[in-house]
Amino acid sequence: MANSHLKGKTAVITGASHGLGRAIALKLAALGAHTALLARRPDPLNEVAQAIRDNGGKASPYACDVSDSVQVRATAKGIRDAFGSVEILVNNAGIPAPRSFEETEIADWDAVIGVNLSGVFYLTRALWEPLISAESATVVNISGGAGLRGGGSPAYGSSKFGLTGLNYAIAQAGKDHNIRSTILYPGGMDTGWRGAKIGELPRSQSMDPAVVADMVAHLVDSPPEFVVNEAVLNPLDHPFM
Repeated sequence: MANSHLKGKTAVITGASHGLGRAIALKLAALGAHTALLARRPDPLNEVAQAIRDNGGKASPYACDVSDSVQVRATAKGIRDAFGSVEILVNNAGIPAPRSFEETEIADWDAVIGVNLSGVFYLTRALWEPLISAESATVVNISGGAGLRGGGSPAYGSSKFGLTGLNYAIAQAGKDHNIRSTILYPGGMDTGWRGAKIGELPRSQSMDPAVVADMVAHLVDSPPEFVVNEAVLNPLDHPFM
């Protein structure tokens, strides 16, 4: 296991059962963090936790729907009881939405805003005391191109635009407690988003989630005296959002 400032620190990652969340969990665990993994489906979540343990890392899975504030509070209590402080929180959980205004039903809006925006607030607020308890802590909020340019999907675009505002509110509240908050805008990734086939596009068109996870590790392991407010990552062939 690599020598890192993350050794012995607690990292909470949402949406950790697949895609970018899985890649982030594997990376932070490899760097020494004890990872607390959150996702709705316990079976794939347990598989990620086992993969981390098989590689000599530490992982604790928590089945939790971040859009359910009752579940979030109960999970946060379990994390507080188990670890005390939390040094890293990666709010990665997200779901897609219908692409057009006409296709978007009230239930779609509620579901997407619930996971992509409300869930970030619920968990960050529920873990605020453990974050404050750390000597220094970093929150990373995963957005995407819609957080910069919007798009035709009212629910998805609104959730990601709202996340930008929430990120800055977290940073403002956290600055007196040595809590940094960064929003990451990754472009196209090879994660199977919206049912896309994995491995078909070249890396210059669709980023490897493991490489994006390297960027997240760099952010959380950077010197605590500065904060990266926002970072934009894009495939080489698509350099602008």
